[in-house]
Amino acid sequence: MKRGIYYVMLCLVGFSALSCNKQLEINPIDQIPDALYWSSERDLDGAVAGGYALLRKTLSESPKNANDDNGYHPRFYMYGDRRASNFMAVGNDPIRANIDNDIKVNRLRSVLGGTRQWEDVLFNWLPFYQVIEQCNMVLENAHRVPDKQFITYSREQYIAEARFIRAFTYFYMVRVWGNVPLVTKSKTTDKLGRTPMNDVLDFVDAELKASEAGLPLQYADAGRNSFRATKGTVYATLAHSLAWRHKDAEAVTWATKVIDGGVYKLIKDAKPVNGTIVNPLYRNIWKGRSVEGIFEIDFDAATGEFGRNGSLANMTLFGGVYSTRLQPFWSPAYMKVDPVSGNRAITRISDPKMIFPDSTKDERFYMVLTAPITATTGQNYVFSKYGFAVDPVANLFDANIVVFRMADLILLRAECNARLLNYNAARTDLNTIRNRVWLDNWVGADADLYLEIFRERSRELLGEGHYFYDLVRTGFIIDPDYNKIPTRPDMTATDFAEGAWTWPVAQRAFTDNPNMEQLRYWQRY
Repeated sequence: MKRGIYYVMLCLVGFSALSCNKQLEINPIDQIPDALYWSSERDLDGAVAGGYALLRKTLSESPKNANDDNGYHPRFYMYGDRRASNFMAVGNDPIRANIDNDIKVNRLRSVLGGTRQWEDVLFNWLPFYQVIEQCNMVLENAHRVPDKQFITYSREQYIAEARFIRAFTYFYMVRVWGNVPLVTKSKTTDKLGRTPMNDVLDFVDAELKASEAGLPLQYADAGRNSFRATKGTVYATLAHSLAWRHKDAEAVTWATKVIDGGVYKLIKDAKPVNGTIVNPLYRNIWKGRSVEGIFEIDFDAATGEFGRNGSLANMTLFGGVYSTRLQPFWSPAYMKVDPVSGNRAITRISDPKMIFPDSTKDERFYMVLTAPITATTGQNYVFSKYGFAVDPVANLFDANIVVFRMADLILLRAECNARLLNYNAARTDLNTIRNRVWLDNWVGADADLYLEIFRERSRELLGEGHYFYDLVRTGFIIDPDYNKIPTRPDMTATDFAEGAWTWPVAQRAFTDNPNMEQLRYWQRY
């Protein structure tokens, strides 16, 4: 009987080899004979690879319409970007209904819960628990592989990778749902309630620190550094996890380990010569596997893996160069405060200076926004950050989901230092990112530095799944002055305390489980 990486990957991606917990809908593993499976490094490598594969499938998943096999609300970008209204729908038809106002007023469950499979995908944490179940299986069975079987990597590395994947998955879930059930054993049948967020993050931090020793600083094949766990991926996740709870001094320490570690670097292009950018490399960040990428969800066209339904490329590219579409599905957007009524309305960005004010100097203006060749009226530019088309007619793209990268960690460290009132250090990191894209140093007052760092993150990381989490972490999501940051959902401090910043939980989690609860805000809305 053939068992190994290919069988495990196919079974797991098909969600057939999973454990048993009625609350979480995880089914028993009976497809792989237990006595036969954990006998070689190949088996263990396949099981760990299955964890990565499930994570990729989960983050790229999108609700689909019965009349159209494309997904128009990819999970990673819905959670991190669209939820905050910095992207909006361009088309408004029966398949792609315009949901922008529903998102703005934050009525996700009452208005959107029964439509477009949001209940089954965006509210549903089951796929994340399938990732966790796979990791739990690895951790419980890795010891069974005989010592003599290990040739490529050590048992300790595989265990460390499984602990990292599980810890990262819990961290990601906390940012989406807040309190989540903490499952650390496979095949559990317990009717679990939601574990407090801080307890989950304590577990995350401990697991990440425990996994560090077993992971390499980098791989011999440098292309693996961003999509397979390393010490750097641990450091980056720890920095984010600690910053989420404003444990800023610790977050600075772990971010610095990444920044000064010598493995990852900022990509820097030379300034234009006679108006021409010579051999630009900046946009290669989103092609993937660059020296700047720390952790990525990999799509490799060379092996037949294409980003389509779950890719922001699919949502934003058009115009004849990257896609034959005449308009995008999503476009960068912003909100503007009406000076008389104080109301805010989401508006598509027609002037790129709304994103990059100094368009005469900022490299991102040239690298992220390009002119279409063919387009419908009003389509003035393409958000081309993910402009790596394999087939512009079939809309197949070769661009990675970049989860963490060097610029993100530098600006995160700046944010933490600003909260610690370490203004000089924060300013230095802010200017490092500005100088990289040919901008001069920022010379504003210390009192305005925290806000400027947030704004720089919104420019540098646009469309990378950070903006909504940045709003929550910094507190700007409930700042009473909408003129500071107008682009965000409606939310009061009371709403926030009742869980309005989270996502509602799918109804299936409540089946035969009296211990499950919906957070108070989502009980109303």
